Amino acid sequence: MANRLGMNGADHRIETRDQNESGSSSEKTIGPKSYSYGELAKATDHFSHNNLIGKGGFGHVFKASLDGEIRAIKKLDFSDVQSEGGLEKEIMIVQSLSHKNLVELVGYCIYGANRLLILKYFPNGSLRSKLHGSDNVLDWEIRMKIAIGSARGLEYLHENYKSKIVHLDIKPDNILLEEDFEPKITDFGLAQFFTDGATHISKSSVMGTHVYEDPLTTKLGKYSDKSDIYSFGVTLLELITVRMPIDNGIDIVTWANPLIKKALDGRYTNFIDSNLQSFHHEQMYRMVSCVNSCLNQPPSSRPTMKKIRLVLEGISLPEELYDHKLRKSIIHKGSDPRNRGSQQ
Repeated sequence: MANRLGMNGADHRIETRDQNESGSSSEKTIGPKSYSYGELAKATDHFSHNNLIGKGGFGHVFKASLDGEIRAIKKLDFSDVQSEGGLEKEIMIVQSLSHKNLVELVGYCIYGANRLLILKYFPNGSLRSKLHGSDNVLDWEIRMKIAIGSARGLEYLHENYKSKIVHLDIKPDNILLEEDFEPKITDFGLAQFFTDGATHISKSSVMGTHVYEDPLTTKLGKYSDKSDIYSFGVTLLELITVRMPIDNGIDIVTWANPLIKKALDGRYTNFIDSNLQSFHHEQMYRMVSCVNSCLNQPPSSRPTMKKIRLVLEGISLPEELYDHKLRKSIIHKGSDPRNRGSQQ
C-alpha cells in the first residue's frame, strides 16, 4: 500500500461550509482527539487570513490556541476526499506512526464536507523559511543535522513501518524545524485522504512545487518511493545551494546539473551557498553524491533512503549509492576530497 500525508476573500476568511452546518452534525470520534468544527473555527477567528501560516498541496494551515497549546490546523481544501469511514481508517494509520523526525498528529475534525487535521506547531518554521526567508545563515553542522534527520524520517515511512508510505510531496516547505533544528517531516499520508493524491500535487497552485516532482514518474503516472527519492535529492540540492526552486525562469535541477560533476571533483565555485563560510569537505562530497544519485539515475536504480542515510552519516561509502553498472561512469577516481582537509 502506498500512502502520503506529511491557505483569501474580501473578509480574508477561508471557509468551507456544509449545508447542514447549522443543524445537527455527524462529528466523528476516533483515535486522536476529536475537535468540533466550531472549536476550530473559533480558535482561528473563523479561519482568518491573519492566522494563516502556510499553504500546501492539500490545504491551508492556520495557527491556533487549543487546550492551552499553540497548534497548527490544516484545513484540507479538496472536496473529493475519501468517505468518512475510509478517512477514519487513514487517520488511524497516520496517528499510529511514531518517529522523532515526523510531525505528530494531535487531533482531527470531520464535519460534513470539512476535514481538518491538528498538528504540533513549530515556531522555528519550515526549512524553506530558514533558507529563503531569514537573515540568519544556517551553518554546515545544522544543515547536516537537517539532512540526516529528514532522511531518517523518510526511511521510516518507506522501510520501517508495517506498510510502505510514499510521501509524494517532499520539499523544504514540508520539513519543519524544532528549536534545536531537529527536522520533522509533515504532510506524510495526506495523499491517501484523496481519491488521487498525486494528481492534486501535480495540479497544486503552490509556486515551484513541480520542481520537486520526478519528471519520469510524473510522465508515466507511476508514483513510488523512488518519486520521494528524487524529491529528496532536490531538497538536498536546495540545502546546499540555497537557490530558489525556480530562479529567472530556470529550475534548480537544470541549473545545477552542469555543476554537480565539478562539485564531485571538489570544485564548488558558483555551486555552494556563497554565505556559507565553512563546511566539512567529506560531508559535502557525501551530500553532493546523494544529490547526484537521486537526480541522475533512472528510478529503478535510485538508492533507498536507508542507503542515503548511511552515506550522509558517514557509515557507507558514496559509491554504494549508485547502480553497479553506473559506478565507473559516475564516480571518478580521485574525485573523493576526503583527503583534502575538512574545512573550506
